[in-house]
Amino acid sequence: MLELLLKGGWVMWAILATSVVALALVVERCIYFWRIREDDVAMIRDVERAIDNGGPQQAIDVCRSRRGPIRAIVEACLGEWSRGCERMEDTVNFEGNRAIDGLEKHLRGLAIVAQAAPLLGLLGTVLGMIKTFMKIEELTTEVNVGALAGGIWEALLTTAFGLCVAVPVLFAYHFFDSRVNRYASLIRDTGERLVALRRTMKQS
Repeated sequence: MLELLLKGGWVMWAILATSVVALALVVERCIYFWRIREDDVAMIRDVERAIDNGGPQQAIDVCRSRRGPIRAIVEACLGEWSRGCERMEDTVNFEGNRAIDGLEKHLRGLAIVAQAAPLLGLLGTVLGMIKTFMKIEELTTEVNVGALAGGIWEALLTTAFGLCVAVPVLFAYHFFDSRVNRYASLIRDTGERLVALRRTMKQS
């Protein structure tokens, strides 16, 4: 492996650095999503049941025993229960945006690595091919086919390495992005359900 890195030149080391950064970001995101995991649908049912039985304060007590961004948004929304539906909607929007910012943290970094790694690989290949053809020009008619082939495959190493880094990083990015979209949809639906419940109780 070290021999291949040395043959690829400085571009290989740059790609290796991006892979280390990507690995750190993926591990951090995995830990983050593991820590906030929660059966949010069941929690929302418990909150609605608590509102029916004991009002918003009892529902807030239910939230405090849970974790995750949905819990924080529900608790903040219930805290504005007495101030009306518009204030609850504003709270859901504000807290929801904050939660999504936290969920999307470092995803831009993964996207950059997924785009930059193959481009760095291509750059390394182009530089390697330039060196190879410069050698051909120097040798004129005494071209060694073996040396030529060796120069070409060494040049292609960086492209292969860049793709090996970019493909799994791209999969990781889309996996985490799907989780963010799921939470965003759940935040919206939860806010609408709580506001609708507040309107129903007000009318009754």
